[in-house]
Amino acid sequence: MANASPVLSLSRRDGLGAYLVELWRRRHFAWHLAIGGIRARTSSTTLGLLWWMLDPLILGGVFLLVFGVILDVRRGDPAYIGFLLSGLFAFTYTRTTMMGGGNTLTANAHLIATQRFPRMVLPVASVVEGAVAFSFSLVPFFLIAGFAHGDWPGPHTLVFLPAFVFHTLFNLGLSLLVAQLVIPFRDIGNVMGHLSRIWMYMSPVIYPLDERLRNAPEALVQILQFNPMAAILGLYRTALLGYPSEAYHWWGSAAWAVGLALLGAVTFRRMEHKLPRYLA
Repeated sequence: MANASPVLSLSRRDGLGAYLVELWRRRHFAWHLAIGGIRARTSSTTLGLLWWMLDPLILGGVFLLVFGVILDVRRGDPAYIGFLLSGLFAFTYTRTTMMGGGNTLTANAHLIATQRFPRMVLPVASVVEGAVAFSFSLVPFFLIAGFAHGDWPGPHTLVFLPAFVFHTLFNLGLSLLVAQLVIPFRDIGNVMGHLSRIWMYMSPVIYPLDERLRNAPEALVQILQFNPMAAILGLYRTALLGYPSEAYHWWGSAAWAVGLALLGAVTFRRMEHKLPRYLA
């Protein structure tokens, strides 16, 4: 292809702007890596791509059984199905991409050692793969939430596009930052899974923060609202369920997305020359 270049023309002294231009030139490489990962995950199964919808459906069913039926946290409210699934599917997107950057770097250690290309392509491909999986999860979401409580797409669904863009940028920045910790210190990867569970329970995934902390000081509730997932999930619930959005859902999502993506890109660019040594 005319816009492809087999040689990396950057040096370590080039700025982030030139690096991102070089990364953009290899966007097709990132896409093919993501598609290859999708095919690898489904090629050995009978149902193939259907698992991209069945996986979140089964996960949502387990959480709905535990929190919606056994614990009955919302007292039989039929709208709770959409609330739970929207939070769970979005947080799963974050959790999988958070560790995906480090995993894809490890899996492609030979490629990193022998080829010259912007290494950020690999975490980007991992985020693209997670974004595709999240997109597939919207099909069972609307089927379940729609038939259960009438939560079908409508004009409010237009909010999904900015919510998805902010969320994806946030996930990319988080993936780049976590990869920089996990690659040099592999044991951190075992801890991140537990930290992500704690993060999920401190986020409005299962039920709203104000309900969970109704007996807590108001100052603590306001602090926890600055949890990035609180703002992002607020936008998603506007897009998917028609909930009213608050101002901090917008500025909080945008600030976390842009800030974390820039921080992850700058720090990853500075350390990527060390990757062959870490992965040797």
